[in-house]
Amino acid sequence: MEQYVVSARKYRPDAFEAVVGQSHVTDTLEHEVSSGHIAQAILFTGPRGVGKTTCARILAHRINEVHTGPGQDYSFNMFELDAASNNSVEDIRRLIDQVRFAPQVGKYKVYIIDEVHMLSSQAFNAFLKTLEEPPAHAVFILATTEKHKVLPTILSRCQVFDFKRITVQDIASHLAVIAKKEGVEAEPDALHVIAEKADGALRDSLSIFDRMAAASQGKKLTLSLVRDNLQVLDREVYFKVLDHLLQGDTSALLFAVNDVVNRGFDLHHFIGGLASHTREVLLCHHPATMPLMDVPESDIQRYADQASAASMAWLARALAQLSEADIKYQSSANPRLHVEVTLLTLAGAAKVEGGEKKKPNQQAEPVLATKEPQAEPIPTLPESAGNAEPEAIKEASTTDSSMPVVAVEAIESVESIAVESIPVESEELPTPVVTEVVKVKSPGKKPRRASGFSISAALTLSADDADKKQVEVVEERKMRNAAVDQEALGNAWINVLASMKEAKLSMASLKAVSPILFNATDIRLSVENQIQLDFIEEVKDTLTIRLRDALGNDALKLVLIKEGGSDNAKIVYSPEERFQFLLEKNQHLTAFRSAFKLDIH
Repeated sequence: MEQYVVSARKYRPDAFEAVVGQSHVTDTLEHEVSSGHIAQAILFTGPRGVGKTTCARILAHRINEVHTGPGQDYSFNMFELDAASNNSVEDIRRLIDQVRFAPQVGKYKVYIIDEVHMLSSQAFNAFLKTLEEPPAHAVFILATTEKHKVLPTILSRCQVFDFKRITVQDIASHLAVIAKKEGVEAEPDALHVIAEKADGALRDSLSIFDRMAAASQGKKLTLSLVRDNLQVLDREVYFKVLDHLLQGDTSALLFAVNDVVNRGFDLHHFIGGLASHTREVLLCHHPATMPLMDVPESDIQRYADQASAASMAWLARALAQLSEADIKYQSSANPRLHVEVTLLTLAGAAKVEGGEKKKPNQQAEPVLATKEPQAEPIPTLPESAGNAEPEAIKEASTTDSSMPVVAVEAIESVESIAVESIPVESEELPTPVVTEVVKVKSPGKKPRRASGFSISAALTLSADDADKKQVEVVEERKMRNAAVDQEALGNAWINVLASMKEAKLSMASLKAVSPILFNATDIRLSVENQIQLDFIEEVKDTLTIRLRDALGNDALKLVLIKEGGSDNAKIVYSPEERFQFLLEKNQHLTAFRSAFKLDIH
């Protein structure tokens, strides 16, 4: 039985022309080799499976073929080192020892170091000098998937080539060639799904192709077979879900999510796939962005139809919310509910947008605008209702459901006027006890007083009164002015500080401050330094309010006085400075220290 070789090895390119999707690198390398301008240190960087190691091997052979001639075996001139398992200083030293010897065949010895970012810092430093000034016969080709982990001193000594992700169309075309060589009949859409699943890596696509070819058992490689084996949702599902979103059909959305779950698919993949589908529809909205789409040619018209049914604003909002749902999926306690809420929110937004499209001339009324009734006068209640008690009037107004619309609009107008006319409270005073008085100037009637605005009172207004809008709000404040003495102030100060919840250390320093009553309303606080002053400034408002409540006087206010001389005091740091500071306070410390033979620490 012939030994089986996977497609990734069997169809590995042996020339630059066979490399897929990296023409910007292969063309440059071929020109350098032909012209003889070969850099002695080259770095290949890019995602996995895009041809970095393959191009390094092709370049190693081409260097000697061009300068020595074809037809010879140059395998002994090429050395490969896996830095993932040989990343120590000793491994690099052995490599440096080999570099000193010239090749027996050909002109160059090529050293390929794969996954070079795995080298330790010591190994990089040991390799640095040789990489900067290698022998004339040595060429180093480094390959890595994580360029940011390579030391900048290494990068500065290399000629860097960036490999890009291979497009879906290029992978699908290459798979079609491989399928023809292998004698596998495959649908183009099936190969396109394999290319999408590979996520830009050609090696991954070849591995998936081998698995799907084995699953087909010699039969045709169909789209349904690929989707069932790769657990990929049908593109038809995303088309239907987006249609349900645009129509605002919430029931159909819930059934679609339930069908995805029953088929065994992960909702995380579903929400990510729907975001990708929405992106394709968004790109199809403008001809300039259509080349960015990675979809089969047969489905472009369907994407265009959905793009015409949705606005750019809604698609952008949907893409943002789907991306956010994808990020928060793992942390959600109920992932299914998380996905359903996201879809229902988008469906509601689409439904609202659709309603706005149907009524383009309808303008929304300002929320805070007040309407003045002009078409019909406001009907007045009977005289008996006007003379009734407020509770009876309120009950009559709430039970009558046939109140005209114009009357309701007038009530809302009066309410807005009453609210807007309330004055702003003073900063120095605490929250006052406010009593609103609604005065209605009407011939033959006295103004009515109430603790707030009453709908029943508004119903008693005549049409002339409502047109004139003669409604005034009078604010009454009950000022507390209890007498305060020094003893009451001291007791209140202690109680207020005990009730404060600020930091204990700061409050302890504040307790040392003694308040002094001055001029009957001013409370003077003398502070020693800037720290105390800053702290009291932060809690000044709270202290003022609590002192006013405790003493029953709303005219009290705090006055801060800073005593000079303490801010410039010298700060002691060392033990000697602390000892000298204490010595100035007590001259007997020197004798005490000598008697007990104490050291300063």
